[in-house]
Amino acid sequence: MVVVSGLAVAAHRLPGVTGFSVPWSVVLVLGTTVSLVAGFKNSQVLTRSSEALQAFAQITASSRLWSNFCRDFNDVPTARQLIYRHLAWLTALRFALRRPMPWESMGRAANVEFRRRYHIQEYASSIADELRPLLAERADDVLKSPHPAITLLEMQSVQVNALFKDAKIPPQVYSELVKLIRDFHDQQARCDRIKNNPYPRQYAIVSSMFVMVFCTLLPFGVVPVFADMGKLGGALGPIAIWLTIPFSTLLGWAYMSLDQVGESSANPFEGNANDVPISQICRDIEIELRTGLGEVDLPKPLLPVNDIAT
Repeated sequence: MVVVSGLAVAAHRLPGVTGFSVPWSVVLVLGTTVSLVAGFKNSQVLTRSSEALQAFAQITASSRLWSNFCRDFNDVPTARQLIYRHLAWLTALRFALRRPMPWESMGRAANVEFRRRYHIQEYASSIADELRPLLAERADDVLKSPHPAITLLEMQSVQVNALFKDAKIPPQVYSELVKLIRDFHDQQARCDRIKNNPYPRQYAIVSSMFVMVFCTLLPFGVVPVFADMGKLGGALGPIAIWLTIPFSTLLGWAYMSLDQVGESSANPFEGNANDVPISQICRDIEIELRTGLGEVDLPKPLLPVNDIAT
């Protein structure tokens, strides 16, 4: 913006094209269009982020109910097996949501540089290392599956059905456990839809193009305003036209920042600083559920690093 603003001032004063500018009405109409398009994009992106957060809020609530039913109506080994398999499902889900996708922005230079301030749990470990302590001998079978999270939910359903057929749990509890498994399927489907289907790229690309065109033309529309201000005389008279540079830069920064906010928030699971902190949420659930089992050797909470929760 500083460079383009300087070119606008130079073009306005350059002999042969003295007074060159873009009509302010053109800049105004384009700016209004850009505001509407960028506002629509950010509104839709906010909806995606809110839905992602709602999905994990529901997963947290359902996980607590699952733990309560498993502990209250089963013997300790069975309850521990069901709860540990649920923790394995949470692990498989977050690893699936952290996998990189072609349209995500984590590979951009600015995000790579900012990533030095925090770390992502799933990038520092592997799904195999985290599933084996939870599933023991069944871990290899799950890891061979193309969709480990779905496989784990199917295993939960099989065991719950077996417990009901063996009359180890009453029909009311069986019904509630089946409802919870269905809810886990629903929330996973919501997360998968957000992860696997990006914000429509035609809208995102057109919005970015509009912002760039507007920011390029903006200084050429602003320069005659400050040039006319200089003709009024006064203390700012000789330098009034140069005020085009800071004010155009400020306006352009506002529009480009708005576009960048929308672009970097469109994928709430990729691991950006403002994404849904699924690693921390899952760790908190694990600590809570294992505490309910009476365990004392618990993993440490994932605290924010540089005020960034992941």
